[in-house]
Amino acid sequence: MHDVPKGELGRKAIHYTTLLIPLIYYLFIEKEQAIWMLIVLSTGMLVADLFRINVPFFKALYNRYFGERTRPHEHQKHLTGATYLFLGALLVVSLFSKEIAVIAMFFLTVGDPSACLVGISFGRIKIMRNKTLEGSMAFILAGLAATWWIPGVSLQVKILGVCAASLIELLLWRLDDNITIPFFSALLMYYLI
Repeated sequence: MHDVPKGELGRKAIHYTTLLIPLIYYLFIEKEQAIWMLIVLSTGMLVADLFRINVPFFKALYNRYFGERTRPHEHQKHLTGATYLFLGALLVVSLFSKEIAVIAMFFLTVGDPSACLVGISFGRIKIMRNKTLEGSMAFILAGLAATWWIPGVSLQVKILGVCAASLIELLLWRLDDNITIPFFSALLMYYLI
């Protein structure tokens, strides 16, 4: 077993807390409300990122509180994963049914960090770049465990959706995986249904 770097643990803890987005959407609010809330949150995150990137005071403030949880490329002139996560959530909530959007967001908010933590800690079998078979299996199992209770989408469709999400997580995209994972897994589930 390998130790997970402290910054990665903090980043994944934040990632897991974002499971509140699909959970709150599914249990408490309607699609139109969710879209407006995600527009506000996405805009807020985008503005905060632009201030962090362009205003030295905000960059220093951000680095003091979140610097060790930020990926190296995000310290440059890139948006953070959090901004992409809100944009990805807005995209799937806007385009797909509640059930499909929620399932796809759970794949991201539970499967993705599980893949990272298991891959770093227990991963032995490299399959692409630094990604491991153990991490991919953790993604699939965690994604299914997080979504088994959601009706309206068959288990077979969920299995194919989470496998697609895990594959998307492996690939190198120009877009951030906080957008590609929920979008492409939701798109596949939509067409399968």
